[in-house]
Amino acid sequence: MESAPVIASCGAVTALGLGLEPLERALRENTSGLRAGNRFAGKRHQSNVAGYVPEVVLDELRATKPSHADAPAFLLAESALRQAEQGAGDWLKAVPPARRGLVLSTTKADVAALERLVGGHSCSVPARRHVLPGLLATDLAEARGLCGPVECVSVACVSGLLALQLGARWIQRGIADAVFVVGVDLVTDFVMSGFTTLKSLDPEGCRPFDRTRTGLSLGEGAGAILLTRQTRAPSATLNIAGWGSSNDANHLTGPSRDGSGLALAIMRALESAATAPEVIDYVNAHGTGTPYNDAMESLALQSVFGERVPPFSSSKGLLGHTLGAAGVLETMVCVIAAARGLLPGTPRLRERDPAVSAAVLAEPRAGVIPGRMLKINAGFGGTNAALVLARKGL
Repeated sequence: MESAPVIASCGAVTALGLGLEPLERALRENTSGLRAGNRFAGKRHQSNVAGYVPEVVLDELRATKPSHADAPAFLLAESALRQAEQGAGDWLKAVPPARRGLVLSTTKADVAALERLVGGHSCSVPARRHVLPGLLATDLAEARGLCGPVECVSVACVSGLLALQLGARWIQRGIADAVFVVGVDLVTDFVMSGFTTLKSLDPEGCRPFDRTRTGLSLGEGAGAILLTRQTRAPSATLNIAGWGSSNDANHLTGPSRDGSGLALAIMRALESAATAPEVIDYVNAHGTGTPYNDAMESLALQSVFGERVPPFSSSKGLLGHTLGAAGVLETMVCVIAAARGLLPGTPRLRERDPAVSAAVLAEPRAGVIPGRMLKINAGFGGTNAALVLARKGL
């Protein structure tokens, strides 16, 4: 699809480390970035297992921008954004700053700064600004000299996919020639406390689609995806062929139990991409590890694909649930899968729930180059979103 926006480059900071290489290695080895941490010692959280960005990485980022040392959301997002810039190649140099846009995806922005302010602690001016997602987006664009359109998307856990949809529309409509879609969120006391109140954290760490799963694990990090046209980045091999979204309006936090809302978003994405369900080679699922989400998602996939559900897996055991960054980082998992010729596994899945399709991948499947992939997410408020990704020429 020549007119479809292409993914030109990516950048990441995750629990696995700085850059794409640690993420690629973990995908090949099916290793988890979740670990028990002491960041919230003395707090009565349901779990202290999460996808924490390593402190050595945070220290490295603080050293590069000491003026933002207490603004971790900016540090993570700016690093991922800079990586995507550097990986773009020479074509980006020909794009004027006024034609470079940014879409930020986040649920809480720099909520760590808000916690410090509420506690009466010192907080730098940049960190204070980044309590507001819109100002974080503005400052990221200014820091990288992006003078085109700037928007912030904050729609719970589907924020990343909706941000990618918005960026893709900007490219299609000629609003910008290069769009950076950046997702970022942090693991903080506020976030941990909220999910503890919901009793949705797994004390041992999440086990998506596992028979004994009991909850999710939070994660933090940032991802950046650069979108443009095929004519500007002819070497790009993966495009965003279509997308869809829906809202099942079931509950403030719980999804519709029958998966109908997510199924509708998937069908809309497939229709947008003019793609039949049977040609999808791989699905990167939402797969949080909560009993209700994984059951709902399994029903949605069976509703769309029938008895021939494509191979699918969850990246939550790899990175944790990174909230507003999830859609961006997990789309990057699909990009790596296509580039490296593998179908990712589901880290930490030990025993498949019998109600879940046997198509779920516990381990990576090497030597497979997926031609068309589906990325799905679901979120609070009954929100659902889906993207269809296709290799060049399909």
